[in-house]
Amino acid sequence: MRVAFVFFTDPPRAFSSSVAQLSAVARAAGHDVCAIELGRRGRIVDAARRVEATDADVIAVSAMTRDWPGAAGLLRELSSEAFVVVGGYHASLAPRDVAACARVDAICVGEGERPLACLLERLSTGDAGESFPGLWIRGEGGFEGAPPPADPEPDIDALPRWDYEVFGDVREILGRGINTFGPHVDGYLPTRASRGCPFSCAYCSAPRWGELLGLRRAPMKNVRSVEALCDELADLGARYAPEGFELWDEHFPIDLGWLRELADVYPRRVGLPFKVEMHPNAASRARLELLVEAGCVLFHCGVEAGDEPLRREVLNRRSPDARLERLFEDCRELGLPTSASLMTMLPTETRAQAASTVSLLKKLRPGSIIWSTYQPLPGTALGDAAVHAWPGPAGETFDDHDDVISRLPPRVTELERRETFRELAALQDELVRAAGDAPARPLDRPSAPCPPSAPLLARLALPPDVEARTASWQDDALVIALRAPAIGDREIVLAPLAEGRRHYRESTHLGLSYRGHDAPPELLALLDALAVTLHDVSLAGLSRASASQILG
Repeated sequence: MRVAFVFFTDPPRAFSSSVAQLSAVARAAGHDVCAIELGRRGRIVDAARRVEATDADVIAVSAMTRDWPGAAGLLRELSSEAFVVVGGYHASLAPRDVAACARVDAICVGEGERPLACLLERLSTGDAGESFPGLWIRGEGGFEGAPPPADPEPDIDALPRWDYEVFGDVREILGRGINTFGPHVDGYLPTRASRGCPFSCAYCSAPRWGELLGLRRAPMKNVRSVEALCDELADLGARYAPEGFELWDEHFPIDLGWLRELADVYPRRVGLPFKVEMHPNAASRARLELLVEAGCVLFHCGVEAGDEPLRREVLNRRSPDARLERLFEDCRELGLPTSASLMTMLPTETRAQAASTVSLLKKLRPGSIIWSTYQPLPGTALGDAAVHAWPGPAGETFDDHDDVISRLPPRVTELERRETFRELAALQDELVRAAGDAPARPLDRPSAPCPPSAPLLARLALPPDVEARTASWQDDALVIALRAPAIGDREIVLAPLAEGRRHYRESTHLGLSYRGHDAPPELLALLDALAVTLHDVSLAGLSRASASQILG
């Protein structure tokens, strides 16, 4: 059978750990596989045609909560008769919401390796039959009864190794960068040493996921053996020649005995640098020292919010400021670079509390920051308290859908929101520039349009009769809304050059395009002039020019 794995990325990243694992399971069972990455800014009808072109017997969709409205819109558009199975956090923690999509044939609850193998075996010899642990199957009357329990893999060392090649030429993908941690795009290859997280943050799906799968039960072996992990990483190093590895664990293993063994074996067997993520409360000096001894070159942790009472009382993130300050100081003393993540627009968060996040980060001085806008998630303490309706299917594009209806709206005005984003953008740009001259990754910024900054306007040098009304970061591109008598209201897109990406005009580093099906001659002439003006400007240069911009 042919299985098409569909996954969503924002910003674009030609890799999904879920697809890598499930594709390996399907290949091991003798099936043909392919993977389709879909960006959240694309047109749904175009994506549907791409999926149909795979001529797949089974379409397996992996979707987070933010992806599901677009995925539902995509499935509604499909004319293929392929069997459709949906999995991921949203399907597992809000299965009845996914069951409302008429095109879904089965819903995976929890980890998908064992359920998918069983489903493919059934479909190869007949039909899907009735529901079984880990898979809720639509019957003649729809999805009947309660969703079944999960069927997790009890020993993750028994799973087949991730299938990296389902995404294409691995070395070419590494050259474009699929890493997550740190300020720069690099050739680090994602992998994983464990599953699950021992903490219970109120905003995170991991606690409910762990409960669903029984990850803390004694018989479950959710941490790989050091020997098996190092054997695989040594093989990956020899096969793909990555710069190093990023460990995409929800939480890197913290058992001191395991870490001591890693510090002893990894340098001899693998020897490549690696990056990890760990809760600040678990990052003791002893653990950090063992990570450095093993070869860790970047430590990432979540700061999340700068206001200590907000972290403790709303997020259930019990990391005092003093603990965070000690952690980042320990890393500096050990010569271990750091990065940090945070959220904006948190429930009950005020403008003063948001400003305290910037103040705390300036005190901690991580090497880089990553931020996101808070989103309620099913199965979380905050999400269950806030949401009484998940959005329906997306319309023309994947992000064309209503926001969830929340009982806990933000306590900041739009102006205050933009001010916070402006401060974070300036800090992020400062940290990225301090980290060196390597190519910077696309800066993570919320993408609501807002007025362009004076430095950005100066860089564009638009004619006097052309007004740049707003600018926004969408995926890895800068979108500028223009207004002029000859062209009306139009949007242009400035994006980095990349193989397979088509533009109307190209400068040395940038592609220039326009939104819409046609363009008046005046707009094409403007793009021609911009290509000359921006002849040697890179996207990083535009990022720096817009760092003082109110980026919403």
